[in-house]
Amino acid sequence: MSKRKKYTAEEKIKILREVLEEGKSISQVADKYGLHPNNIFNWRKQLFEGGVELFQIKRPDISLKAEERKITQLEDKIKQKDEVIADLAGELLGLKKKSIGH
Repeated sequence: MSKRKKYTAEEKIKILREVLEEGKSISQVADKYGLHPNNIFNWRKQLFEGGVELFQIKRPDISLKAEERKITQLEDKIKQKDEVIADLAGELLGLKKKSIGH
């Protein structure tokens, strides 16, 4: 009984590149590496299905930056409101002191 060779991710990509980039047929590449063509078909399917996740990962980065900008803007607004409240509280305290003094 022969042992099946386990291919690393790098080896699979190298094999798939021969098909996808160099235009070799799946049967040619399968013969070259002693593979069943179904293996290459399955790897190609996995590559494209995994590619969807790859592109989805990049989009949250963009929205994350937008969320960070929004948070910064909201923090600035809170700081401005705190300053206004502090000014108003100071004025109120001053008015109370004046009214108590008179």
